[in-house]
Amino acid sequence: MNPGFLYTKMKKDHATIFNDMKYLDKNSLFKTVDNVSEALLFALEIDNNEKAEIADFIINQQGKPRTYANTFAPTENDLNQDLILFTGERIKSGVGKCHMIGEEASRILRKLDLRLDKVNDALQKADSGLQMQLNKVLKNPRYEYGMYCCKSCSCGLWINLASGSLNNNTEMLRAGMDYFKKHRDNNGKWKGFPYYYTLYVLNEIRLDLALNELKYAAQSVERRLKKKQTDKNKYDLRRNYICEQILNKISRN
Repeated sequence: MNPGFLYTKMKKDHATIFNDMKYLDKNSLFKTVDNVSEALLFALEIDNNEKAEIADFIINQQGKPRTYANTFAPTENDLNQDLILFTGERIKSGVGKCHMIGEEASRILRKLDLRLDKVNDALQKADSGLQMQLNKVLKNPRYEYGMYCCKSCSCGLWINLASGSLNNNTEMLRAGMDYFKKHRDNNGKWKGFPYYYTLYVLNEIRLDLALNELKYAAQSVERRLKKKQTDKNKYDLRRNYICEQILNKISRN
């Protein structure tokens, strides 16, 4: 495979498939976050007016029933279905869904980069609520600093931290990378972690923090890309694109 070929092909194919796509879905915070995350990954433009609408929608979910730690609550429609992570893995538990969407919605609200008082206020409330929950968890000796609850939820915390959450707490994020290292399975994966979502999270983290784990995963990533690329659905497309990005990063470092 020519270096960068798959990377370029996927971006072109994706832009064609999702041309003129509207990212806001007022019936689902899950889908809205997923749509915007997709635009961010593929560097697609979001109209400034729609950015403002998305921000208002997310902010309006703060404090509603099933809000996790004063972040942003799933809609009623969301609560009646599994949360499908960006790379296709499912979260079935109610608490897990509420926590993960709270972390991811916080990240998206920050990534919209609107710099409005109402956005800053909502993010401060969300960060304060998450920090209080973390403080409670860290009193339990079974949890290590840098992780949160289960391994999937830890990934949710780390991708939010990577966007600047909790006052850009790099120390906690660095501890999270150490936690990853302890769970390597010596086959390019991590015991108990959702593999593709983990790659997605690592790909979003500052390179100097994530590089060791990306290099560790390189052989498993290469094995995937050597297989015939079918792109059966959007999750295959995203996974392949993320894998290609990771190899590009490693090749430059």
